[in-house]
Amino acid sequence: MKKSRHDLTQGNIFKNLLHLAVPIFLSNLLQDAFNIVDMIFVGRLGSAALAAVGLSGNLLRLIGVFALGISTGTAIMVAQFIGAKKRAEGEDIAMQALILCVVFAIGISCVGYLLAERGLRLMRTDDEEVIRLGVAYMQVTLLGMVTMFLSMTLNSIFRGAGDAVTPMIVLIFATVLNIILDPLLIFGVWKFPRLGVVGSAYATVIGRGVAAVIMFYLCFSGRGPISLKYVKRRINLSAMGQILRIGVFSSMQGFWRHLSRLGFMWVIGPYGKNAIAAYTVCMRLRVIVMTPGFGIANAISPMVGQNLGANQIDRAEKSAQIGNRVAIVMMSLIGILFFLFPQIFLGIFTNDMEVIGIGSLFLRYLSPTFGFIAISLVLGRALNGAGDTFSPMAITLICQVGVGLILVIAISYLIGLPGVWIGIALSNVFQGSMMWVWYRRGAWKAKKLVGEE
Repeated sequence: MKKSRHDLTQGNIFKNLLHLAVPIFLSNLLQDAFNIVDMIFVGRLGSAALAAVGLSGNLLRLIGVFALGISTGTAIMVAQFIGAKKRAEGEDIAMQALILCVVFAIGISCVGYLLAERGLRLMRTDDEEVIRLGVAYMQVTLLGMVTMFLSMTLNSIFRGAGDAVTPMIVLIFATVLNIILDPLLIFGVWKFPRLGVVGSAYATVIGRGVAAVIMFYLCFSGRGPISLKYVKRRINLSAMGQILRIGVFSSMQGFWRHLSRLGFMWVIGPYGKNAIAAYTVCMRLRVIVMTPGFGIANAISPMVGQNLGANQIDRAEKSAQIGNRVAIVMMSLIGILFFLFPQIFLGIFTNDMEVIGIGSLFLRYLSPTFGFIAISLVLGRALNGAGDTFSPMAITLICQVGVGLILVIAISYLIGLPGVWIGIALSNVFQGSMMWVWYRRGAWKAKKLVGEE
């Protein structure tokens, strides 16, 4: 595969945005397409299976914040070193990040495997079938946790160096494999065993593992934008410390975000498995709407990072502004469709009319806030690219765990389940507004170059 290096400090900003955002968007879209297919297959097993995957998925995403921290810290440092024309330092950072991934993943897998059932019971569901299915799904995924850590970090290394095309191609192959394996392992097609919900977990782990192996080969063969072929295989505690210092706040941001989701689930749990299933499907649809926003946001981070590394502050700011406007328009337009036709989109995942009815109300409260979510995504990643991972974390904590969870509990206490949907929608508005105000202050422009002493 040909190396793809792209200097984000030169040329037309919008073209650079497209160069990165389109492959990232397509990668995310492909992953979302798989998630949809996966949910459709799991949904055919019944609402208990759907609820089990929803509950365990939220816990697994909470655990995954550690991978988010390592990958974010790595991407920021690689981008700024590349922008500052310090490729060797960027390659050393990439090596240390991969070592960190393996160490963290092994530790988390061991602890999480033992605590899977306890974690699910904390979600206040008393359905034993949901617990049983959820524990099995979580334990298989946890055993393959190293594949998630490595694939996330390898993708960040490539994108930080300006290459979003290679991760997209690798993801296409891995996702196709995943989609093929899903029905084979879930339903026992042909000579494969019928594993049910657990089959979905195995398919995901295998797909991630294949992707990680391919990306490893590209890096260590010298065919990637970051080559690890001649980098010393040694532990550099100083470099690891830098990655963790920058990435820890991204981990905490992800932790607070997913903790709030678990809090929402905790409130929804007593309303029954149909409410849990509706919430699970709606949040999956929310991710689909966010796909273009993620593509743009994840493109803006290395664009800001490389330009700040090259001391082109005005260009970094203009990149963030252009990306923000594009994301707001795209996500708002998709949100209009979800607002007008919620039953159609929910019907893709389930034919249970009660689940569709509950979910339709949620979507109608949620969809008008997608423009605010776009602001949070893009400007939050712009701040990350500058090396400021603390501010987005603090804003997420205040808006999701503080304001959001309090509103969900308070309003649902007054009016029941619709209060959960209203509280979530209001928290999105509050977070987008706060992120905009903080970005406009401009303190991020004075951030010191990452890795500079």
